[in-house]
Amino acid sequence: MTATTVEHPGPLLPGAPRFRLDLPDGWHAAPAPRALAVARPAVDVPGFQPNLTVTADLVPAGTTAAQVLDAMLAQYPGTRQPVPPADASTGDGAGDGAPDGTARAALVRAHGTGTVHQRVDVHVDPTPVPGGHRHAVTVVSSWSATTPADLRDALAAAHTSVRLGAADPAPA
Repeated sequence: MTATTVEHPGPLLPGAPRFRLDLPDGWHAAPAPRALAVARPAVDVPGFQPNLTVTADLVPAGTTAAQVLDAMLAQYPGTRQPVPPADASTGDGAGDGAPDGTARAALVRAHGTGTVHQRVDVHVDPTPVPGGHRHAVTVVSSWSATTPADLRDALAAAHTSVRLGAADPAPA
């Protein structure tokens, strides 16, 4: 009997797509359970800790970002809100079904520390992976009404900076 060795990540079992984000001064990022990255201020904030998470899932090729977002929100606590215009002073968003293929939503949900606001963007990576799939990358920003304006602005800037791929190849 012969065996085949398959490596992850590798050609048959690709890892999540590369992405980049601009981390605000005074923030740090780290991997976390079920997340590729969680970014947050390095110093604890009283009440709810504002944060940004990046996750990735495999979806069948042909699945749209809007379909991924709708399926995710059907299982997610919170109330969907109108998405602010792209030029809103908070920097919180652009409309659903944005021309770049990103699906966006704004949510409000109850949390132990009070009401939490969230921006959710789903990007479907155009790069096909084996098995007829693509990666759907989800970016979620979370903050509360008591989050200081400078932290909300930094969070919004980090959120909108997320891009799939990278300028340079990963070091060997």
